[in-house]
Amino acid sequence: MSLRPSPPPQDLPGVNVRPSAPTTPVGRGWITAFALACTGMWLAALTPAQVQLARHAAVVDPAGKELLLGTATGFGAAVTMAAVPLLGALSDRTPAGRAPWIAGGALLAAGALVGLGAGAPGPAGLVLVWALAQLGLSATQAGLLAVIPDRVPAPQLGMVAGWAGTSQMLGALLGTVLVNGLVTGLAGGYLAMALVLLAAVVPFVVRHRTATRLPVHPGPAAAPAGPRWTRPAPDLVRVWCGRFLVMLGFALVTQYLVYYVEDELTRADVAGSVLVLTAATVLSAVPAAILAGRWSDRTGRRRVFVAGGGATMAAGAVLLAVLPVWPVAVAAAVLTGLGFGTFLAVDLAVVATVLPSPAHLARDMGLFATAATAPQALAPVLAVPVLAGPGGYPALYLLTALVTAVGGASVLGVRTVR
Repeated sequence: MSLRPSPPPQDLPGVNVRPSAPTTPVGRGWITAFALACTGMWLAALTPAQVQLARHAAVVDPAGKELLLGTATGFGAAVTMAAVPLLGALSDRTPAGRAPWIAGGALLAAGALVGLGAGAPGPAGLVLVWALAQLGLSATQAGLLAVIPDRVPAPQLGMVAGWAGTSQMLGALLGTVLVNGLVTGLAGGYLAMALVLLAAVVPFVVRHRTATRLPVHPGPAAAPAGPRWTRPAPDLVRVWCGRFLVMLGFALVTQYLVYYVEDELTRADVAGSVLVLTAATVLSAVPAAILAGRWSDRTGRRRVFVAGGGATMAAGAVLLAVLPVWPVAVAAAVLTGLGFGTFLAVDLAVVATVLPSPAHLARDMGLFATAATAPQALAPVLAVPVLAGPGGYPALYLLTALVTAVGGASVLGVRTVR
């Protein structure tokens, strides 16, 4: 089925486009390899945060597992928040381009995951070794994110962003299947994640070398004179804040899902129940992301999809808050997946459109990536006192509904994107 690309952004009133924007379409093979690399990266990043670290914390410190989990994920997120834009800026200045950062980061992260499986020396060791893994994953993420504005032309942004968003959900699902069904035990799970990470990322770097080098687009952008276009600061702030709030809502749901299933839903098979909820979320998010990305390319409209995604996620959170029973939880997982998939796909296309400087694509994509990683550090700060109070999980998920709805609606004020 052929897609009718939307008019390029320069045809939209009031929209300025970087003159160095790529114009050559990317092929299916490139998109497939890129999506696989992103999936492996997200599997290694999300599976520990959502499943494996929770189990690990319960073994290391059974009495204080919630606090240890929050400390580990929060400290790791803080490392990512600082490292992604910094390492991205370095990749902007590396003659070999993105490849050393993508592959080198994967190697470092894989080594740290194996180290976690070998046995972290107590709570402090768990936190520090996970932070080292996050440092490596930050380098890989910075390089992969920058490849989108490096290589993808405007009429394909929604489609490629849809696959990139899908890769995040697929990584979470495949990682959950991996450590819950295929490989049991902490050591085996960490080793399996490390191997999958390398198997997914290294082929993309090796087989698509040109995709990881800094491109030189024809035209006036060949002169390295710094920023080539400007964006109104309020638009940048709105996009960043909206992304931050929706990601915060998703983190509030996922980080404590294991404990919600065990303590609130009182399911006998916690691991199986978490797998079902994760699968429901991902299997809803994947088609939503792909369809929303392509539809936004066709229509040239992005904002309505971003706002609708946040609102749909909020509806799922409300269900978790008011009806904590198993069938409703599954329905809430479906709504969360539909909303999050839609948001991820089109929001990433919005981010790639509003970047302020063609000379610093990886740095600026990294700054927007902090809007996705910072919530991992903030979520425990908000969740722990809320869960300790009289409201418990209902209060937590009502808070989740509020932040996701507001986050999605933030993009409606962005004037440089339709």
